[in-house]
Amino acid sequence: MKVTTQGEQVINLLWDVIAAKGFEKDMYFEMAVRDIRALPKLEGTVHVNIALIVKFMANYFFFHKEYQPVSRQDEARNDDFLFHQGPAKGLSKIQFHDYAPIFDKQTAPNVRIFKEQIDIFKMMLAQATPNPEQVRDTDFLLTLGEAFTQVVYGQLILENAAIYSIEDELVDQIFDFMVRDLSGFGLKLFGQPSTTVEQMEFCQRMIRRPEINQDRFNRIWQNQVIALKDEYEMNP
Repeated sequence: MKVTTQGEQVINLLWDVIAAKGFEKDMYFEMAVRDIRALPKLEGTVHVNIALIVKFMANYFFFHKEYQPVSRQDEARNDDFLFHQGPAKGLSKIQFHDYAPIFDKQTAPNVRIFKEQIDIFKMMLAQATPNPEQVRDTDFLLTLGEAFTQVVYGQLILENAAIYSIEDELVDQIFDFMVRDLSGFGLKLFGQPSTTVEQMEFCQRMIRRPEINQDRFNRIWQNQVIALKDEYEMNP
């Protein structure tokens, strides 16, 4: 759900750049604009999925379990589990390995800021735990779930950065927007009608500014973005 909704956001941002050219026919983009909308919807109703995701939250943050590391999965084989998943029950009993070590290994400034935001979010869950009324508040739950999935998204990015040997500078630039997005969810949660005063204080502390490095941004732009210009062509 997080990946597909982020995909929609990427297309929207690209469309802001290319503007009217996004409507031209015989281009990949006009197909992407149409097809990207289907992915989150095919996964199911957003608020239902987020409500299910929130059931993982307590164990993810507070009750960890040791697992063997998962290696890179890119074999040419069928993923049986993907197509034969069991019922969505007992989600609150599923445990995860501790997310903190993968963040602690990083020295990138924006990863550090993101980790500080996570710590504040975790403190809010422990010290200003959502009450039963808030759990029944769909808007509150959606925003809480979005903040939670941002944390998991960050963990997956760092784990894959190690697997694919992504340079630290690119990781730092990625977490520039991760910090911004988590700050946005903090602000959104702050503004929810059912958010308590104590929770609002934590939300304010979650709002952080990423560390800006224009030289790093320029290098990423030149080496990772502009370098791809004209690399891909559609088949006639």
